[in-house]
Amino acid sequence: MTTLVIVSIAVFVLSIIGFLTFLALWTYKDAQVKSEHPPVLWVLAVLFVPNMLGILIYFLVGRTKKDVPAPGTYKKALIASLVTFVIGIILFVIAVVMAATGDMNFGNNATWNSGVWSVRTTNYRNNQWTETVRSGRGNSRRTHTLDAQQMSAFHVESVNESGNLYLLLEQGNNSSRIDISGDFYSGINLHDHGFTPGRIRMTLQYERVYRSHTVIRWRV
Repeated sequence: MTTLVIVSIAVFVLSIIGFLTFLALWTYKDAQVKSEHPPVLWVLAVLFVPNMLGILIYFLVGRTKKDVPAPGTYKKALIASLVTFVIGIILFVIAVVMAATGDMNFGNNATWNSGVWSVRTTNYRNNQWTETVRSGRGNSRRTHTLDAQQMSAFHVESVNESGNLYLLLEQGNNSSRIDISGDFYSGINLHDHGFTPGRIRMTLQYERVYRSHTVIRWRV
């Protein structure tokens, strides 16, 4: 699961907690002034009556003291938490889509992923790309800048129980597609494949792969 997905889910959960907290505080303070019923009763109604019907009922039935000015306590916080809640919903939808179809990240080492996965985890650090897929099909791509020594030290380890898995290497008009299905353990001298030091795009191509684990490294 990528950082963006984790952050999206975290914001969504925290926004729900924040929104419900300030909604409960606002309802309690408002009901103390505007309602003839116990404030706790309306707090429970607002929080636990589904589909936001509780807050609707409170406005229609609970706020009986029409001539009493409403307190402004927690009003701004409630509005802010509502905005955050809406943003959290949007981020959650993005997270669900990314979890189902892959993810896209763009930076110095651009990544692009697409496909259908049951479980896929990917990690990159210290010039090593590690990816584990329980089952799925699609593409997982990274672009990195390699020097001459790193190109000579390029190494791939991969194992998968079924399906086909390929490593596609691209640089300009030059490309090389290597079958790393099954058990694959080999160094790949990128010079021998016609590549030169610079940016090289690496794409793992999954074709109905089941239980795969791949490590690509270019550490010197």
